[in-house]
Amino acid sequence: MRTQVEVRFKKRLPCKFRVARHAYSAMVLNLSRGGMFLQTSAGPQPGDEVWVDLNLPPPLSGLSIGAKVVWRRVVPPQLRTISAGGMGVRIQNAPESYYALLWAVAGETPAVAGTVRQQEPPKAAGARAECSSGRFRLRMGEAGGPRSRTLELSCASAEEARREALARAGAGWLILELTRL
Repeated sequence: MRTQVEVRFKKRLPCKFRVARHAYSAMVLNLSRGGMFLQTSAGPQPGDEVWVDLNLPPPLSGLSIGAKVVWRRVVPPQLRTISAGGMGVRIQNAPESYYALLWAVAGETPAVAGTVRQQEPPKAAGARAECSSGRFRLRMGEAGGPRSRTLELSCASAEEARREALARAGAGWLILELTRL
């Protein structure tokens, strides 16, 4: 049984991947901090180590990620318009630029998202917190999920309010709307 622990972001990115001495084309359909799904008809087996080269414009061009195949979905050619065949890979070695890309896809700034935050229990909807001078209301949504929450913060700037809200909400939450009160 597969378990999905991390939030995955849907994003179509062309790529090539290498297994041993062979190279194949694929399409990334979703990605997360720990893995990605590659749509391909090539047949690496679970346990095979692969290198995924994302086809991105500069400055992210040449982004190469070391991964291991965790599972594989084989789909007959006549059903490929209905279901995507491919493989799930677990990231083993990725440069910082991959995480910057991931957070750009998530709609957050790399400076905020790239930092490691202590996990705090999520604050209740409508919870108020103190930063310093201006007041802001932030509507947040769970990435890839249906839940949402609202925070009201007193902070010096909108950027500080964004950082504080993301730190309080924890991993897997995105800012949908920010309003100065």
